[in-house]
Amino acid sequence: MISQLILIFLKIGFLGFGGGYAMLSLIFSESHTLGITLHQFADLNALDVLMPGPIAINSATYVGQIVSGISGGIIASLAVMVPSFIFIPLYLHYEERLLSNAYLQGALAGMKNASVGLILSVAILLGKDTLFPNQNLAINWFAGGIILVCLYLNIKKEINPLVLTLAAGVVGYISYYL
Repeated sequence: MISQLILIFLKIGFLGFGGGYAMLSLIFSESHTLGITLHQFADLNALDVLMPGPIAINSATYVGQIVSGISGGIIASLAVMVPSFIFIPLYLHYEERLLSNAYLQGALAGMKNASVGLILSVAILLGKDTLFPNQNLAINWFAGGIILVCLYLNIKKEINPLVLTLAAGVVGYISYYL
């Protein structure tokens, strides 16, 4: 299991592109092969908002810990970091060439668009599981209300998403125990 964990997070580190949120679909896909459920992934996503640090490293630590305990968390975190130790020195060495390459700039522009699509796919996947928890057409109106209130407060009142996440967590906790 540890070798599979290393290979998966090396793959995520090498192939994940576009930042942490864009990598979430790749992280979910690969983590699912390790037995991570959608509910655990939703918990991971909530923790990523609350915990400082890069999403890929936080995700690797969380998934590794679930799959193989503390040692799995450490190993998965190290595996996802290895590509940075390879790519950053290479980039710094060839920085001028890369920045002036029109083909590379065009490819990067296309990858930005793909990153938005990947972020949207994870949002839809998590939203579907939150609003329709029983895989039927019965909507969870309470969760939908929390989502709408948070959207309104974030967009119209410009309240910090971290504050909204904490508040939604408190409301969810209270409602769960009532």
